[in-house]
Amino acid sequence: MGIIVGLLFTLSACEIGGVEGVRFIRANEGERIRADQLEAVNLVRSEQGLRPLVMSAALNAASDTHASDMSDQRRAWDYGSDRSSPQSRAQRAGFVGRVTGENVAETFVMNQEILRVWLADTRSRAAILNPDATDFGIGWHQDPDGRIWWVQMTAAARATSFTTDEGITVSRVE
Repeated sequence: MGIIVGLLFTLSACEIGGVEGVRFIRANEGERIRADQLEAVNLVRSEQGLRPLVMSAALNAASDTHASDMSDQRRAWDYGSDRSSPQSRAQRAGFVGRVTGENVAETFVMNQEILRVWLADTRSRAAILNPDATDFGIGWHQDPDGRIWWVQMTAAARATSFTTDEGITVSRVE
């Protein structure tokens, strides 16, 4: 666990913005935030003997959309203002498979701190460590006052296989 804490402390994805003492995420930091979060999640998973997750553009898009919606609702929860579920949002964004977990938060803390919060929570930690998960996505929306609405999703991509005319079985994850 010491390695995780050290890694989380070294992750930096913010700057001091226009509101005194509040850190704002810059537009050009998005991909690094996502990569850092995935690296930290995979480190935790590897310590538990679990396979690493892969980044999913569709889950990132679903997470970003839900984070904006939570900001509009002023409520951090798993349901959209249109009554959508994590599964329906992921499908709408193009993900083929089953959502295995969604973590949400409303906070002023940055990505490394919110991961520590989620890891300390039994339900959130279970989503991160779900052995069926194969894919990962994270999104956020930051309000003008600096408040950040975070959404992290894990999911199991649907595997498909088929046999070619030559009798070769091909398997892939969609």
